[in-house]
Amino acid sequence: MKNIFKLLLTGILALTTILTALPITQVHAAEQVYTDSPEKAGTIVNVDNAGNTVSTFEEGIFTADGEIAYCIDINTLFESGYKTRYNATEKMTNEQITDVALSLEYVKQYTKSHPELTYKQVYLLEQSMVWRRLSVHFSWGYNNVRADYNEVPEAIQSEVYNNAKTFVTQNKDRYDCGGFVYLGEGQDLGQFWAKLAVGNATIQKSHQRPK
Repeated sequence: MKNIFKLLLTGILALTTILTALPITQVHAAEQVYTDSPEKAGTIVNVDNAGNTVSTFEEGIFTADGEIAYCIDINTLFESGYKTRYNATEKMTNEQITDVALSLEYVKQYTKSHPELTYKQVYLLEQSMVWRRLSVHFSWGYNNVRADYNEVPEAIQSEVYNNAKTFVTQNKDRYDCGGFVYLGEGQDLGQFWAKLAVGNATIQKSHQRPK
């Protein structure tokens, strides 16, 4: 009996040692975020790569947890409700995220210096830019999607879309970029940001002459 008890005790100790040595995997619950489209931004013209108008539709201003977001699936209708938030790397490569984030950053800098543009015009420019870059990466065939010229003048749109490409090329190594995607029922949404990388900022000192 003693031998059997010793064998059982030895087995329990060995099993305990093995379980203790195993790596612990932490399970995090996916975050559920409410997404909505509380108002319309204006008219979008979906233009294919050959320059043909595919469709015209009214685009909403999207939000995720109350913050501005953008459609990242032009081929699907939006449904308000809860979606799961993931790091954008779950759906896109780092190169794609950087391209979209820097393109958006250019639009933000441009519109900040043009205060005459309304917040709806700004959103239409930003959303169109997101779609244009994603169309290139995902081969949608809608590289020329844009806001209706009655919403945002053609000259402004041409300037923004063309100059954004140069901005991205010149700033790929100057910004840290990232984003979130919101996946669930209906259209997927995304948020992207570009922050000037530490060490790339220029400090300007001003010297005041003594009186």
